[in-house]
Amino acid sequence: MKKNILIADDLIRDYTQIYSKHFKIDTLWNIKGKKINFSKYDALVASGLFKITPLLMKNLKNIKIISLFAVGYDNVDLVECKKRKITVSNTPGVLTRDVADLALTLLLSISRNIVNGQSYIKSNLWQKNGPMKLTDSVFNKKIGIVGLGKIGKEFAKKAESLSMEINYFGPRKKKSKYKYFKNLNQMAKYVDYLVITCAGGEKTKKLISKSVITSMKKSSYLINVSRGTVIDEKALINSLKNNKIKGAALDVFFNEPKINPIFKKLNNVILHPHHGSGTIETRNAMAQLSCMNLINFFKKGKPLHKVI
Repeated sequence: MKKNILIADDLIRDYTQIYSKHFKIDTLWNIKGKKINFSKYDALVASGLFKITPLLMKNLKNIKIISLFAVGYDNVDLVECKKRKITVSNTPGVLTRDVADLALTLLLSISRNIVNGQSYIKSNLWQKNGPMKLTDSVFNKKIGIVGLGKIGKEFAKKAESLSMEINYFGPRKKKSKYKYFKNLNQMAKYVDYLVITCAGGEKTKKLISKSVITSMKKSSYLINVSRGTVIDEKALINSLKNNKIKGAALDVFFNEPKINPIFKKLNNVILHPHHGSGTIETRNAMAQLSCMNLINFFKKGKPLHKVI
């Protein structure tokens, strides 16, 4: 008999057929407002952006596994899952390249002022005022990566190909040829680009604090493809408004998608809608792996990629 699976959020809408080949599925967006027996479900599938509320967890009395369509798991109450002996799985590896690609794209785009350059043409300022202001070369510039995990390492390789100097910060020194900073403020002061690729969650909440941001050079940039919670947004906005740093390129925000409206008024930021894994190829691979995690769990008692 096929297991009953609840797919939680609309982000996975295009991939429901992958799960339905192996399981009986319901989707949360189709059953909203209906009387539903939540206790019938054996598993929950959710993206990393979906807020798994305490009420939903309470209603899902009999789930054995949460299969995340994501690498990050800061939207899951791991303490509650451990208490209830619920396995949590994720989809690492398959999105590494695309997220690293986006980080590099954001870095190059903010350095060369790509977004404002397009506006410069569309508003006919090129014709009226002549050449746009000069931008920044990335050659020989210093990068500080916060979190040298899979995504951080992949990004480092790409940035290194542009003759950029790679440095990193993390809880411990790793076997790496790159320079390690034990003190984040010191690295922020040293580099031209602070690139955030670490995991989200309580341990990294506001890791990029006011102190770190004020340590950055006036000519430096901040790139974030991690989680919005990692940065003290109030301090970042203040630095951007007052030109204490040169700019920021952000894929993630504290209260997405309802982001702080001040960001939209700034011309020294690039805003991107949390879309690091948002390619056709990667999202399909994430769905396949998320489904395989479920298949392996119910057949062998363990998913391919286990968080807890």
